[in-house]
Amino acid sequence: MHGDRSEGRDGAGAMVEPKPEMATNARPKRGGWRPGAGRKPTHSLGQLRSAVTALTTRRLDGRSRIAIAVRRWKEDVRRDLGGDLSRAQETILESAAQAWVIVSSLDDWIARQPSLVTKKRRLLDVVVQRMQLAEGLARNLERLGLERRTKTMDLAAELAALHRQQHPSPQEHSAPQGRRE
Repeated sequence: MHGDRSEGRDGAGAMVEPKPEMATNARPKRGGWRPGAGRKPTHSLGQLRSAVTALTTRRLDGRSRIAIAVRRWKEDVRRDLGGDLSRAQETILESAAQAWVIVSSLDDWIARQPSLVTKKRRLLDVVVQRMQLAEGLARNLERLGLERRTKTMDLAAELAALHRQQHPSPQEHSAPQGRRE
């Protein structure tokens, strides 16, 4: 019956709860991840990047300064491209807006640094990452097109739409006649 005890059963075959002192992993837990443990970040690029890519610029609070700036930037780019963008162009514009937010934030942070060179005479890593992000932003903008496009207008259709707004037809005013009982 010695084999039964190793499986957590007593001599009669009933289940026995293991005692804490019998557990093989009864050592006190040491190490592991603790809040505040580890190397402190030198900048918040990783946090900013993950926040912006997880949220996208559409989910930013519309009242914040950054949300207003992003909205204005996207409207300016959209207007420069002639207005009505395709779904693919909107996707590229959203990606470019995210990159623009990160690059602008990094520009601000870099400008506040006393030096861009470390004590070991190396350029700060964030400067290199900023340059890579700026290159990606430039590629996205090139995909959208760098030349300003004018919005093509059909003058006759625009005038007709304006006329319909000012003078609705009599059929639009009358309510549908229902059966009276």
